[in-house]
Amino acid sequence: MALQNTTKLIYLNISSGKICRRVPEATPDSITRTNKNGIRVHEEHYDRGMIKDIRTRTHEEYGKFWELYIEDEGCLYMLQFKYSSGYANGFLKTIKNADLSRPLTLIPYSKEENGKLKTTLFISQDGRALKHYYTKENPNGLPQLKKVKVKGVERWDDTDTMEFLEHMITTDIKPLLSGNLFLYRFFLLSNTNYNINRLNRLKHCINHNTI
Repeated sequence: MALQNTTKLIYLNISSGKICRRVPEATPDSITRTNKNGIRVHEEHYDRGMIKDIRTRTHEEYGKFWELYIEDEGCLYMLQFKYSSGYANGFLKTIKNADLSRPLTLIPYSKEENGKLKTTLFISQDGRALKHYYTKENPNGLPQLKKVKVKGVERWDDTDTMEFLEHMITTDIKPLLSGNLFLYRFFLLSNTNYNINRLNRLKHCINHNTI
């Protein structure tokens, strides 16, 4: 669902198993809940749209993140999650099975197992959950986790896995998004509501590499 009609970028995050935008006060589209600190918060939920771009960004304090730019009903959103996380793992292993020319639905999921919170992100289209393109049975070239020892403690290292998946996004996925980028770039460049003639002109420029 579109939260509001605007040319501004709307920032989203994943909270309590939902993709949401926190707002300071209740709105017609918001849901009010009490968080773990006992504070009442108001959130507008989101679930579907067209993927416009996928990027990574590194924060000096908090580390590396994935950023998904999503358009829905005239609104542009940015969903961010940690670079090496269950959400990233679920999304990256599934995205090659999605038709990127059509909207898709993102469904976060989390559960606690043996005292640890496990998360993933499902993708569905036309009411059908998409399967992983990279699986244990058919890795399709995906490197497996390695067990390494750090200061005498063994742990699983996913460096090779994540580098492979990031390269896949750059070489296999982003080129498929180029036809969708005209609307995304317009939103970033424009301070006014768009019209169809301007969108068509901008699309022509991008398709001919003149912008």
